[in-house]
Order: sequence, then structure tokens, then C-alpha cells
Amino acid sequence: MEKRLDETLDELYQIEGIEACILYRIDGVPVSLRVPGYREHLMETMFWLEKHIRQVLREMNREGLQETIFYFRKNRIMIAPSSKSTVLVAITEAESNQQLTSLEMRRATKNIRDCVA
Repeated sequence: MEKRLDETLDELYQIEGIEACILYRIDGVPVSLRVPGYREHLMETMFWLEKHIRQVLREMNREGLQETIFYFRKNRIMIAPSSKSTVLVAITEAESNQQLTSLEMRRATKNIRDCVA
């Protein structure tokens, strides 16, 4: 199971324009992540997400959203619940191909859901 989760994150991380991808527990604790080393703007974004992921999920559930996209600083943040206990986040360059990233996020969340469920 862990190997398949790692492979799923590796595949998502290799998509052009994705700067980082993180699998969080719903309480904001990172389970697994892919980042290109230390980059201050990514670290700031990840710390913000850790503090606010629960609130974002609550709003998504209230609005019936399967995924959400917003801009934070100079990045696009894509958030998609991947199971009852996990959330997948991709941090992309603002100019990255949003359709490709969204499709790959759906594929990744399905793989994670299959592993965790």
C-alpha cells in the first residue's frame, strides 16, 4: 500500500508545472510530500496549509465541492479530498496547465482512495 501511495505521488510530482505535492491527513498533518528541496515560498505555503486545511475542507463539504483551486502568493493551490482521512494538495506554478493538473489530481485521488479504503 505504501509503495503504491509513493508511486502515485511521484507520478503527480513529475507533471510539468507542479512544484510540490503533499498528502495531508484531514487534521493538517503531512503524511507524505514531494518538494524540490528547500524553497521558502513553498515552505510558507505548506505551513499555511497545515494550519488551515481543516477549515478549507469544512467549507468544501458545506459547498459540495470535490476539489478547489485558489491562488496563494505566486502559486495555484489545488486541493482534493482523497479519502475519508486524507487530502491531496498540488502546488503549481500559476501558468501551469490547469486541465492537465486537474485530470492528474483526479487520477491520483482515485489511486489514494483505493489504497486507503
